[in-house]
Amino acid sequence: MESADVVIAGGGIMGCALAYQLAKRDVDVILLERETLGSQSTGRCAGGVRQQFSMPANVKLQQLSVRLFENFEAETGHPADFRQLGYLFVLTLPQQVEDFRHNMEMWHSLGLTEARWVDATEAARMVPVLNVDDVLGCTYCPTDGIASPADVTSGYASAARRRGARLKEGVEVVGIDIGGGRVQGVRTSAGDIATRVVFNCAGAWSASIGRMAGLEIPVLPYRRHIAVTGTFPGVPRSNPMTVDFQTSLYFHPEGDGVLIGMSDRTEPPGFATDVNWEFLEKMFEQAALRAPALASAGIKTAWAGLYESTPDHQAILGPVPELEGFWCAAGFSGHGFMQAPAAALLLAQLLLDHESEIDISPFAFTRFAKGSLVLERNVI
Repeated sequence: MESADVVIAGGGIMGCALAYQLAKRDVDVILLERETLGSQSTGRCAGGVRQQFSMPANVKLQQLSVRLFENFEAETGHPADFRQLGYLFVLTLPQQVEDFRHNMEMWHSLGLTEARWVDATEAARMVPVLNVDDVLGCTYCPTDGIASPADVTSGYASAARRRGARLKEGVEVVGIDIGGGRVQGVRTSAGDIATRVVFNCAGAWSASIGRMAGLEIPVLPYRRHIAVTGTFPGVPRSNPMTVDFQTSLYFHPEGDGVLIGMSDRTEPPGFATDVNWEFLEKMFEQAALRAPALASAGIKTAWAGLYESTPDHQAILGPVPELEGFWCAAGFSGHGFMQAPAAALLLAQLLLDHESEIDISPFAFTRFAKGSLVLERNVI
């Protein structure tokens, strides 16, 4: 029977980053991905990387992630295509302005001093297609941006393999063996693996991995749509990631076109990833209101992926006390790609050193039983 110090269930950005950070510290790691690396939510995300959150813990996590993205090529030998175009949050309601004023004070107190207010006139200069008639103000952080999910995932995977990690594609976790109140091994479609530590990095499927261990992991899948237009010079390559906070509509330059996304807040949870063209029509109607020129941009391609959402829109990071050896790195609620570099490093530290350079206790699984949930409000 095969054995490993740690088995990681899930080969998206989170699993690959964690495999790298553990292998870098000489941990014997096996990662299991039932399809291909990065083929699910990671490969279908918009690639956004931002630090503008409402929860201090998320801001700190993201400040570390941005540093890791900036140094990614030096660290792994692979490019991340990290372009710090900035994120512009467009605010149209007085309550949003008030909330983001509090956020701005908190950001500055945490050292995110480059984040600043932008008025409607400056926003129109930064984003020439933007309709600012109803805009009350915006926040902008120039160190935010976008990176390539495919490049980052393959970079971590290659670097992990060079360090000796075994990354197995086309292998599904089908059971978790428990004995004496702790993890003893993992059953897979390709045989059993003895291990005393399992990391649940299964994204939208995290609840099913939890159930194999008799645990209820509160993660639900929600479909999210993205479309990319044909060539559209009206949105230059330097255009920031622009977010209409009220509607969740966002867009950024993608190749010589524009990537556009929006959340369907009325859709119930489910695993469907086919494209709902009726919803895309609504999305483009909204895009035409916020950026009228986009109404003339044709759709080149569209797809849907899954957010792995928790009740408070915060990740679950760390051990699950009910079962020794069972750890979670899941439930990122749409922020998995951007948070994974920092989360992987901090979880490796917590596992091996029993402490991490940033306190990740706000993301502990125990918060659900305690009822101490604090909602992350800056979710799109």
